[in-house]
Amino acid sequence: MGQQAKLIHSIHKSRLDEALDTGLKAISQYADLGLEVRRGVVYCWLRKEDDKLGAGGQRADYVYLQVTVEQDRCTVADMELSSIALMYSQGSGGKPKNVEASRLFAEAYRITSVPLSEYKRGMFWSPEVLVDGDVGPECIQILP
Repeated sequence: MGQQAKLIHSIHKSRLDEALDTGLKAISQYADLGLEVRRGVVYCWLRKEDDKLGAGGQRADYVYLQVTVEQDRCTVADMELSSIALMYSQGSGGKPKNVEASRLFAEAYRITSVPLSEYKRGMFWSPEVLVDGDVGPECIQILP
């Protein structure tokens, strides 16, 4: 067994029992941007504060889980770049729809992503950890 990584995952309270029973499935509800690195993964964070989607724990309808997985299953990428790519692909967030801009931001996301073992704190403004494959229920604990 390789080196273990303890990560954070936020989940809506209505899905908590299922996650504790069957684990977290690597089926993204977010666009993959045409990138292999975003397919078949579970999205996590290194710290609660990195969770910009859940406002760092300020949403009462979500709970945080500690996810323990092998470090070599993890890639860290800059969520800011994927967010901008998504805005351009959809024409949202005040951005006009622009397929080329979306592709370029997605490519920057891909080429700047690093294995967790190479990540240094502060490398990305909003680091997200992409865990390859499902996470079993034995690897999950509820955080206070």
